[in-house]
Amino acid sequence: MKMEQISKIEEKVEKLTDIKRTQIYEYARKVSHETLEEICPALLRLALNSEKGKLKNQLGMVIFHLQKNERINTLIGLQKLIDAALIVAPEEMFKIFESSEADAQELARNIKKIL
Repeated sequence: MKMEQISKIEEKVEKLTDIKRTQIYEYARKVSHETLEEICPALLRLALNSEKGKLKNQLGMVIFHLQKNERINTLIGLQKLIDAALIVAPEEMFKIFESSEADAQELARNIKKIL
């Protein structure tokens, strides 16, 4: 992705409304269990390796709790990891989705439409 595209995505993420977030969550529901098993650990690594430190908040605590209780590879885990990835590294999140299964690629396309 070009720097211009990345900054546009980051601007849109900052203005993400609850309605749009709910739409993203609905699209995430269509992801298969196998895809969850593949992309959730990658999104977790992305969130944990972020240099931005923006996850030292409620969202970060929820993700930590899900990981601690071995629930990170679930639908709720995916939804929270998408929130986190959109904050810390949206372009990397899209790379993870686009290099995964067809349902993850479709999720990436749908998120881009919403943004």
